[in-house]
Amino acid sequence: MNEKNAYLALLLDAPLQSWGYQSKFDRRTSFSQPTRSGILGLLCAALGIDRGDIARLAELAELKLTAYTLGYQGRLVDFHTVGGGWDKKRHRRNIVPKADGGVGATVVTRREYLQASRFGVVVCGSRDQLALIGEALENPRWGVWLGRKSCIPAAPLMQGVFDTAEDALQHLCGQAECAAPIRVCREVEAFDDGTDTLMDTPIDFESRTFAPRRIAVE
Repeated sequence: MNEKNAYLALLLDAPLQSWGYQSKFDRRTSFSQPTRSGILGLLCAALGIDRGDIARLAELAELKLTAYTLGYQGRLVDFHTVGGGWDKKRHRRNIVPKADGGVGATVVTRREYLQASRFGVVVCGSRDQLALIGEALENPRWGVWLGRKSCIPAAPLMQGVFDTAEDALQHLCGQAECAAPIRVCREVEAFDDGTDTLMDTPIDFESRTFAPRRIAVE
């Protein structure tokens, strides 16, 4: 990082959040904290970057993220049905089709959410780039939410651009009314410096192509 870098503070506060990771078929799980793909997807929505625009997504690749858990109240599993109650002749387009093209029946899904949680994310990048992102977050091109469309932010996401990561964190803790983070998740360069590897670095949202990211959890 060079002297021109700055730190953008994001406050993720909502009754429900859901950061999809390793979801399979009818079970939609949530990671225990914001994922890189989730945060960059949020920024893309604010900036108006289409899911198939690989070039513009790549412009965000140099951003470094540190996620702080500031409050956590456990998980909720919600029961969903898709396609139930539709007439198979008149509402075929509303019913999930089967693999062979036939008309399917009701599909049952279970989706996880994080309850009454608060997270802080400090984004490190060039001051000019962070200024553009901050403006977009205050006047987003498309809707922004915390993992799912039903997870609407309860507080302004954009909390300012700071000269140091410490100043950004101090501000976020003050907004969340906590003395210190419960957990810290940092991105690391060297494998030996990390504690886990996540497959959550987006390369192409349209084809759902992701690369690994090494993190250290404290």
